[in-house]
Amino acid sequence: MLSTILNARPMVRRLIAAAIAAATACVAGWVVFTAFDSVAAAEAGIQEKREMLGQLQAVAALAKRLDSASDPAAATNTEFLTGESDAVIRGGLQTRLNAVAASNGVSVLSAGNAPALNEAGVDFIGLRANISGPLEGVHSTILAIETSLPVLFIREATLRTTNVGPAARQTADSELFAEILFYGPLQTKATSASSETKP
Repeated sequence: MLSTILNARPMVRRLIAAAIAAATACVAGWVVFTAFDSVAAAEAGIQEKREMLGQLQAVAALAKRLDSASDPAAATNTEFLTGESDAVIRGGLQTRLNAVAASNGVSVLSAGNAPALNEAGVDFIGLRANISGPLEGVHSTILAIETSLPVLFIREATLRTTNVGPAARQTADSELFAEILFYGPLQTKATSASSETKP
């Protein structure tokens, strides 16, 4: 067949060459089209998987929030003090006092356990602390203790100052020393039940 083509007239040979070139171009075009189609399908699959992953992550986050909302431990009333033991709770109170005092420029000179307290069937845990600092800082510290959560209240407070007299007032702000006794209510079965029955 090859010899027949070679012996054919030039016009016939040109037509055959053109046909072969056209067929080759068609095959090459089909290969390129198939490759592009495969890439597009792969990209579409990746995009679909990304969307599915995003949906799964959203569902997982929602499930986590629902679990937290339905978990009795997570739903504990934040108005009450909680902890594994009294020592742990007092440690948390000490940390909280130190943070509040430091943020207001006040020094915690000492802190110790307050006497046990029970009122109306509710147990309270507290600290007796000595703090010092400028008048505004001590005032802000006391305010922060009584207005943050869990609820704390100051049962006793003794204030004294070392900067007295006109000369001291001219040279420096009043330095206050305060001894405070503060408590917070513990989360018990009774308080938990009462908080759950609130409308």
